[in-house]
Amino acid sequence: MNIMFGIDPYVLETLIPSVIGVAGMAGVMTWAFIKVKHLMEEEPKHK
Repeated sequence: MNIMFGIDPYVLETLIPSVIGVAGMAGVMTWAFIKVKHLMEEEPKHK
């Protein structure tokens, strides 16, 4: 383990899931934003 950065198994166990969670949420939000934007561009204006 890298003692230099103070990374031990406990930090990895707590850090990695949260990083994956944040990355996953960011990815889903980006995907949803692009999808909604695309749908709005395709749809004819109702107003």
